[in-house]
Amino acid sequence: MHNTPGFLSKLLLFILVVTLPVAILAIWMVSHDILSLEYGLLLTLTPVGPAVLLYNRLLKEIAALTRKMGYAVVNPLDANDPSNTDRGGLLPVTDFLLTMQQYRRVLTKSLKDAEESQKDAALLFNILPNSVLVLDHRRRVVQFNNAATVFFGRTNMEGDLTTYLRNPSLIKAVDATLAGEITGRRVEFEMVGEVSRHIAANVVAFDSGKSEKLRVIITLHDLTAIRKTEQMRVDFIANASHELRTPLAILIGAIETLLGPAANDPKAHKRFLEIMQAQSTRMSQLIDDLLSLSHIEMNEHSRPSDEVNLGDVLNSVESLLAAKAVDLQKQLALEIPEHPVVVAGDKDQLSQVFTNLIDNALKYSRDNSTVTVRLKDMGKEARVLIIDQGEGIPSEHLPRLTERFYRVDSDRSREMGGTGLGLAIVKHIVSRHRGQLDVDSVVGKGSVFSVTLPLNQAKNSGSSTLSEL
Repeated sequence: MHNTPGFLSKLLLFILVVTLPVAILAIWMVSHDILSLEYGLLLTLTPVGPAVLLYNRLLKEIAALTRKMGYAVVNPLDANDPSNTDRGGLLPVTDFLLTMQQYRRVLTKSLKDAEESQKDAALLFNILPNSVLVLDHRRRVVQFNNAATVFFGRTNMEGDLTTYLRNPSLIKAVDATLAGEITGRRVEFEMVGEVSRHIAANVVAFDSGKSEKLRVIITLHDLTAIRKTEQMRVDFIANASHELRTPLAILIGAIETLLGPAANDPKAHKRFLEIMQAQSTRMSQLIDDLLSLSHIEMNEHSRPSDEVNLGDVLNSVESLLAAKAVDLQKQLALEIPEHPVVVAGDKDQLSQVFTNLIDNALKYSRDNSTVTVRLKDMGKEARVLIIDQGEGIPSEHLPRLTERFYRVDSDRSREMGGTGLGLAIVKHIVSRHRGQLDVDSVVGKGSVFSVTLPLNQAKNSGSSTLSEL
């Protein structure tokens, strides 16, 4: 306080105000010869000392009051003011302090209510099932919820929106909203990646006013499952009607024959009933494969997270197909490393992949040949090779092998009970696991089907590096 500008002048003014009445009295008394000049001067200077002391005391009380008010402003929620003192003062500030304390309690309650409301809003924001992004006037992400971190696979999101979403229609809608041309818009687009996703984005402006205060909220709805369901329904009807037509025609023909020309022929009955049984089995298998494929496609955008030991899966598949290999007079050789090779995946679906591939290899390999199944740890990924000694596949057929109902040799495939969906199922399961399916084939020598899957690094950190293919 003593260092404040104008302190000395204010002190002198205060002394002047205090001593002025006494000085006037002293001058009057000297002029009327009641006091001598010396006593009059002494009387005039008498209040100076008490005035200085009083001024300093008032400054200290004002300084203490200022500290209390400053502490209340900086720490409105803290009821324990370290500057509190019960000592009375010269100024009548008790009522003022009581009023300030009442306002402080009201402010404290208001701030606590606001804090609770903010916590509730943050909780609701984070438990929303859809991804939400909040952008500032420069199109930068300033807030996001937990669903957004899962959607984009990031724990922290910052920077321009184009870092995460690059669709031109969405960017145009955001820019138009920030410019005040529109208040909001719905944009549907496809996110291209390892697995494509169909997204509906709702762009909405809020806090409208000055441009630097304008914000935009983007809510993302994943329509992938809905779109896939719609497409699967269309594909199922088209594929089922196409593939079921042949066995249905055979069944109808067999029934008409049994009811007509062969009505009294026991031998014909047995032959046609066997045909009907075979075609019924084929239709049942076809429907099972279609339903399986539909289920896999519906969940393809959702990557599985269970820990699966590929060695255990291959041993299980080998046990399942060992009897079939013996019946076909073929050998099944399994080569797996001694240490566990663990991937993030769905054990049942991976078993289905290798069952389909090994079963195909047994079907199409030469008599008395060996089908080799080899598991290799490549450091950051696992590779499973299914090697057969069959007739091979011409190169022009390789790009289309995983298409639905595509067959290199339709007649032979149907004779062996194939539905034409096995490799399509394999492709979609491998895609769901963020892996890769490759096929190498040489006509006259055989084929190699290779499935590459990313390793679960935490579980394979101690694995040794194996030999390359």
